[in-house]
Amino acid sequence: MRAREVAVRYLAAAARTERQVRARLQKAELSDQADAVVAWLRELRYLDDDAYARARARTLVASGRVGPRTAERRLLQAGIAAGAARAAVAGALVEEAPGGEAAQCRALALRRARGTPLEALDARARGRLARFLLGRGFSGSAVARALGGFEDRDLEED
Repeated sequence: MRAREVAVRYLAAAARTERQVRARLQKAELSDQADAVVAWLRELRYLDDDAYARARARTLVASGRVGPRTAERRLLQAGIAAGAARAAVAGALVEEAPGGEAAQCRALALRRARGTPLEALDARARGRLARFLLGRGFSGSAVARALGGFEDRDLEED
């Protein structure tokens, strides 16, 4: 009974994944009851990893502060399976980022440049900005498009 109380209190604070609930129960030295508690929570629909992944991906992508790779990595760290994390992030990009990853990357680059047009940045500033965007989880092609490194037609010539 105590394991259920611990799990419900933990879920009351925020949505969690199965792995997070199991870790919390282990911390409370109740891991022997984890299977039963997780099954009970799933039955009550208090615990749904797919719903968690979709909601968390939307939140991460909508903020515009992280790219798809970072969003996916955070879902993986929370215990979401790789395929489900990838699908959740892709769905969130479609819903929350109208222009896709490249548009989201450009918007963050413009905010980070604080009013300076991206085209006016010198090579050193562009390099710093590119490293920042890559570190936030944007793909190299999205960063290059955002900073004007190449056009899509350049890829078609290969």
